[in-house]
Amino acid sequence: MRTSKTVLTLLAGLALAGLPAAAFAAPLQDGIELYSSGDVAGATAAWVKGAEEGDATAAYLAAKMYEGGKGVARNPGNIVYYMQKAAEGNHIQAQVELADFYRAGFPDADLEKDANLALAWYEKAALKQHAEAQMKIGEMHYHGVGAERNRFEGIRWYELAAEKYYTPALIHLAGLYWDGDPLPQDKAKAYGFLLLARQAATDETRPGVDKLLELREQQISPAQRDAGVRIAEAFRFEHPKK
Repeated sequence: MRTSKTVLTLLAGLALAGLPAAAFAAPLQDGIELYSSGDVAGATAAWVKGAEEGDATAAYLAAKMYEGGKGVARNPGNIVYYMQKAAEGNHIQAQVELADFYRAGFPDADLEKDANLALAWYEKAALKQHAEAQMKIGEMHYHGVGAERNRFEGIRWYELAAEKYYTPALIHLAGLYWDGDPLPQDKAKAYGFLLLARQAATDETRPGVDKLLELREQQISPAQRDAGVRIAEAFRFEHPKK
């Protein structure tokens, strides 16, 4: 389940940060312990308490619990309420997900589409170097949603996301160079971006990247493949992973 994976990933990230338990606000820590023991309802209650005390991470976790509807009833109003609190508390992922709500609309929570607010929340996260937010800003500029249509401004944002090895951005740039619109067609560069995408892909996304890479290898010359390898190597040198 997506929500469970999100929570577990966040909890793992807190642990890997090497912070002692005392570094967390009490309700957040209580929720972590309750969730780890399997008490989802208790964890949610603890994180709701933390959210009301101003803990942005607790607010985000509360929103994800109400989104998942596992152990507590799914509640669209609470999803938006706690995601908003987390976003206003500068929780970066919450800013992106709140922007997603405004971009698509959330009828069950009586939240109407608002492209301007979506863009504003994406921008807050993008300024903190969040690759997904940068990619989504690129999409909005490229397609003229919430901003004046400017495909090259969109591509600039795609490139910022690609520099962080965000797989969707790398694949998208590969497609733009392959098609030659609006960028000049460059199949070697397209192949190079696909090589980078494969390197950055997760176990879940790698099969799809491999399939596209295999197809493109059949459609380009050996010289173009060699050039693509060099382009990927130069990109890795210029943009080392952090």
